[in-house]
Amino acid sequence: MAFKGIDLDEDIIQKNKIPILIYDENWQKLFGTVDNKNIQYIKDELVALIEKEREFKKLKEKLQNDKLHAMKMILGIADSVNNENKIENINLLDEYKQKIEDINEELEDIMYQLETLPQDIREMNFELLKATVEYGYRELKTKEKKLNAVTGELETLREKLKDLINEKHDYEEWIDTTYSFLHGMLGSQEMEKLDEKILDKGESTWF
Repeated sequence: MAFKGIDLDEDIIQKNKIPILIYDENWQKLFGTVDNKNIQYIKDELVALIEKEREFKKLKEKLQNDKLHAMKMILGIADSVNNENKIENINLLDEYKQKIEDINEELEDIMYQLETLPQDIREMNFELLKATVEYGYRELKTKEKKLNAVTGELETLREKLKDLINEKHDYEEWIDTTYSFLHGMLGSQEMEKLDEKILDKGESTWF
């Protein structure tokens, strides 16, 4: 069956509360390691975006701590200049002010990234959903055909087994009936002689 692309409503992610697929246990089990280039490519892109967001969050936290430290240093340096007349510390004051400006610029860029990345992650997750649906539907059809073939083969084997069981029953019934008949006609001693002569030594001793 040919696919020209899966047309899904992107709102389905929110409507059906679809999680980030790579974190879903069932998705991992069914599709996490499938040999499908499209799924694996999108999965890798999604992982990269999530890792990027994680790194930006760490960097944001570090810069905020650096900024707080710089602000504390400015307060301490300003106090030493104003109250202790340590004029030589003015250069340090300028250095920390510049550091805060640099941190603010970097934080501004990071905040922008952290605002846009969640949408990028949602869109990539949606692309992964579409790729999963396309692959999954194809596999469903393939495996349904295989299931039908296996089921048909099992039915054939079941009928053959039924015939063999009936054949076995017929042989057992004939053997039991024949032994009973011969035993009734000949008696135990004659049957034992015949068993030794015919069955133990082979049918060729009859001739």
